[in-house]
Amino acid sequence: MKKTKILIVEDEPIIALNLQETLEELDYETFGITNNRCRTLELLKNQESPDLILMDIYLQGPTTGIQLAKELKHSLPHVPIIFLTANSEFATIKEASETFAYGYLVKPYKKNTLFATIELALKKAKEDYSKDVDFESLKNINKTLEHKLTLNEESKSRTIKLKYGYLFDKEKEILYYGDEVVKLTNKETDIIKALCKTPGQKISQEQLEYAIWQNEPAGYAAFRSVLFRLRNKIHKDLITNQNNTGYRIELL
Repeated sequence: MKKTKILIVEDEPIIALNLQETLEELDYETFGITNNRCRTLELLKNQESPDLILMDIYLQGPTTGIQLAKELKHSLPHVPIIFLTANSEFATIKEASETFAYGYLVKPYKKNTLFATIELALKKAKEDYSKDVDFESLKNINKTLEHKLTLNEESKSRTIKLKYGYLFDKEKEILYYGDEVVKLTNKETDIIKALCKTPGQKISQEQLEYAIWQNEPAGYAAFRSVLFRLRNKIHKDLITNQNNTGYRIELL
């Protein structure tokens, strides 16, 4: 059976070698070890893509792991990235989370935690890839869905076609993926409703918090928790962060 190939981007040689040894004990294959942006891009240019990247946030040189992850998202959109760092500060975690990384491990981490994080990341990335591959065929499914709903010209305005095969029925307050209903909680549905009031346009975090809690604001941590659970149920890029100033739902 083909082993999962993992690229290690880590600027501490001892930590990188220990990580390589741990990965081999977990029956993974090391794709390579690099310590900065230039060496990482050079390695990726000369080889096939890895299956997953373990990325230290603080690297040698001016480019951080977070900045490099954003850059690699364009060239390796389907390769999941897990961040590694000794820094557990809230601001760092927040910045890293906005890159749509598939995991975040604070050093020192246990072997079983590393294994679980890698396996979950691989599973989620595979699901996201399947959704992208099926995107074109899902356009036809959306047409079938519209026919099933027997919408007339007036009622058609209640539906919003979104990217990656999603459709939101504003009247019924239901999100569809193809012809299947996406099961959401009330608070998760409130986020979709708020974003679909002005689809394709940015909405501030404060507006989204108010849409969920209104007279009882619960704060950033509670909002991030709801948003994290929602993103795990949909395509990771359906709701995008706009330069840390707000969020947007992507239209078809």
